[in-house]
Amino acid sequence: MRTIVLIMRRKSIAQGLAQALGSALHVVFEPSHMRAQAMARSQGAGVALVEAAESGDHGVAECLALCARLREEAPQCKLLLMCPERDRDGVARAVKAKRRGRIDDFVFCDATIAYLVSKLLSMQG
Repeated sequence: MRTIVLIMRRKSIAQGLAQALGSALHVVFEPSHMRAQAMARSQGAGVALVEAAESGDHGVAECLALCARLREEAPQCKLLLMCPERDRDGVARAVKAKRRGRIDDFVFCDATIAYLVSKLLSMQG
């Protein structure tokens, strides 16, 4: 069974994604960036959704650093960064990271559950 790790603080979105993805996939919610690497590795994650906070801790720069560590720990794992659309610098960093192959893609925080499900399913190949 394929595993998707949701590295995010918004539990309601994680629950909505888990429900929408159904039982065909194993969805793991991990709110801690500190445990994210170990979780992705131990679960054999095929895709990780990393949410950058709109304010406070865990901004885009920190999440891109986490993505670099995830890429090292679990090279088979596709990386999807969720970033705030109003953070111009963060969006520019996400675009640059995608171009350089440091992440596989990015979405904005205001993406619908249906769009996120579609994106996650398309990334697992």
